Amino acid sequence: MKRTFFIRLLLRLTIAVVLITMLVGALMYRYTASMLKEEVLGANTELLAQTRKIVEQALGEVQQMAGSLALNSDVEKAVWLTWNLDEDYHFLVNTSNLFSDRINSSNYLHSIYLYSAVNQKLISRSGIDDISTFPYSESLKSFLASRGTSDWEADRLNDGGGSDDVISFYFSVPIQNAQKKGVLMINLKENVLYNAVVNTNQRKLGNVAILNSDGEVLSYKDKKQLPTRFDETDMVRIRKAKEGYFVKDLDGNQTLVSYMTSSLNGWIYVTLNPYNEVFKRSKEVLRLTLLVSFTGLALGVLLMIAVSGMSYRPVRKMVQHIASNIGRPLPGSPHGDEFGYIRDSIDHLHHQNEEFKAKFHEQELILQDHVLVNLLSGKAKENDEMLRQIRYYRLNLEPEHFIVMVLRIHLDGILLPETEEHALNLIRFQIRAIGEEAIGRFGKGAYISQFHRHDVVILNARQEDDHERAIGRAKELAFHMTNAVTGQIPDVQLTIGVGGRFRRLSDISLSYGEAVEALLYERIAGKGSVLSIHDMQVNRGNRNRFIVYRGLVDRLVGDLKTGSLTQALQTKDLMIGELKNDPQFGFSYKHMILTHLLNGLVAVRVEFVKKEDEPDDVENRWFAEFPKLHNLDEIGEWLGRIITQMGDELRDKRENKNIEMIGKLASYIRAHYREPIGLQTLADLVFMNGNYLSKVFKEVTGKTFIDFLTEIRFEEACRLLKETDLSVSEIAEQTGFGQKQNVIRTFKKYTGLTPTEYRNRTVMDRLKGEN
Repeated sequence: MKRTFFIRLLLRLTIAVVLITMLVGALMYRYTASMLKEEVLGANTELLAQTRKIVEQALGEVQQMAGSLALNSDVEKAVWLTWNLDEDYHFLVNTSNLFSDRINSSNYLHSIYLYSAVNQKLISRSGIDDISTFPYSESLKSFLASRGTSDWEADRLNDGGGSDDVISFYFSVPIQNAQKKGVLMINLKENVLYNAVVNTNQRKLGNVAILNSDGEVLSYKDKKQLPTRFDETDMVRIRKAKEGYFVKDLDGNQTLVSYMTSSLNGWIYVTLNPYNEVFKRSKEVLRLTLLVSFTGLALGVLLMIAVSGMSYRPVRKMVQHIASNIGRPLPGSPHGDEFGYIRDSIDHLHHQNEEFKAKFHEQELILQDHVLVNLLSGKAKENDEMLRQIRYYRLNLEPEHFIVMVLRIHLDGILLPETEEHALNLIRFQIRAIGEEAIGRFGKGAYISQFHRHDVVILNARQEDDHERAIGRAKELAFHMTNAVTGQIPDVQLTIGVGGRFRRLSDISLSYGEAVEALLYERIAGKGSVLSIHDMQVNRGNRNRFIVYRGLVDRLVGDLKTGSLTQALQTKDLMIGELKNDPQFGFSYKHMILTHLLNGLVAVRVEFVKKEDEPDDVENRWFAEFPKLHNLDEIGEWLGRIITQMGDELRDKRENKNIEMIGKLASYIRAHYREPIGLQTLADLVFMNGNYLSKVFKEVTGKTFIDFLTEIRFEEACRLLKETDLSVSEIAEQTGFGQKQNVIRTFKKYTGLTPTEYRNRTVMDRLKGEN
């Protein structure tokens, strides 16, 4: 045999090592490049944030200065009045001097102009200019025609001795007037502002630019270079993201562009870095990664050759040993390997063994079923002979006391495939496995498949001396089987008929006949029921007990609806306790009562808790969990959790309803506070007891009804005292206080002042604010 396993093992190990090496190298390179990129982007973001802070601080000072200048009386006179330069022009001089003082006190300011639309002239520190000779009259007129009260632009101003790049701020004067009578134009020195940013960041910021929201350059080391670098697509990306980066080809060079947009005025701060310089260290990392990867790959291949050779030796010895013991030659086919030879040899031995066991077991099962069929058919006449056959075929049955159960399988909800018989056999096999497991828990018994189209269970009831207890145990087993089948095989239901208890082997057929008879009542009880021939004879005592238990269920549901959660839980504990200690009440009746309780809880949830469009997931889960509970203790705990959950949900819904109701009443009070409103008036509106409404009102608002109403009337009285000249008596009548003394008493309580004192203090405070 060729060393096929050795070659395949070596090949697989080589592939694994290569893949791992490539993966580790790729991850290392990716991580390092990402870390370097984040470092650069973090530095750029910090740089832009500092630049934006410095610029916005300067802009804020300019805006604040513009506001203070606009409120100056001389500035307002210069805007509103017609200038008579021959007579009274001192306010024009004051305005010019004011501008000179502001420019001299700031390093950033280049010039200040005040334009008067009434006079069609401008004032600056150098004097008065006519609008027709002003070089930037078009920008000024454009601002006057706009709706905004302020605007920023980048300009180049000529002052006779040269030209300077400035950033201009236009501000409407007066501030509160809808029509613009004048404009303040404050110009910042762009180069001084740029150098301040450079000095603050302590580095050369030759790659930082400031753009307005339209992409026009406001500040940069060379404005002629930047405008052609960003197209409309870039600007759309910047406006949309507000902050970020992208890589762009600028003048033939890959450039990393970091940007940040100001929320103050929409300006865009941009920094440019050559991409190759930023990530040149990534190439060094890549070379180091490749060197380490190839070195690791070479060492791995050498190690694999050694490990594969050591692993192959015991496999070779095993193949030779098998060939010598079973007399099979070693395969010469190039497609086979050593493990294939071992597997084929073991399968050959296993197949021979299974064929022998299957033949023997088939014969034994046929004979066992033949004995059980004779018992069910009533053909077993001699007990001694039947006992001998039961012992010989090792059937799990005792010689006396039997109960027969007949199983009817319903497959209505299952869509069977084309191979219908095969699918049915699988389902029947699962049901038989569940039944045999249940019989093992019960005691002794036997399971027979497809006897007269039904599955049959023969139970030994010898360990139960009392007839009633034996029937009850058989019904418990039947309920366990139906629940297990429903839980494990969806859409499959079992209806089980339980026969009577008989002593002799020859009477098994009688119990079988009673079980079949009990199945006739399925049309009344419904699919999935457990029907005992013993329970068909309903006595009056069971009926009376059933009515009592139904009354407990109705009481529990009523307590839950009225919010008495504690009483509902106590009623549940009482009912579960009585069911546990009531041996005379049949198991089927107990199941019916518990199902009735579950249906009642579902009805309460659907009526009071469930939202209109909410799916039935919770209710379906309850119906799925209920059959899986094993005893009354588990059922009691499970019902307790459901009742507590529903009680909490009902309480929350009532509280939300109270909040909504108090909100509507509060709105009513605010709309009718001038009228004589009483607590009983509100109670009549919502059909509620006055004392209970008072309690709910305090819980929701934190205030009593009287305090809430008084505060509303007090707030309105304060407003009337501030804004009108009405007397206190008139205010008392308009706010619902009725009498003047009620207003005085309320103001003393809330402010410590009389209404007159409160009005005088308000007037004085307003006059001080205006001065």
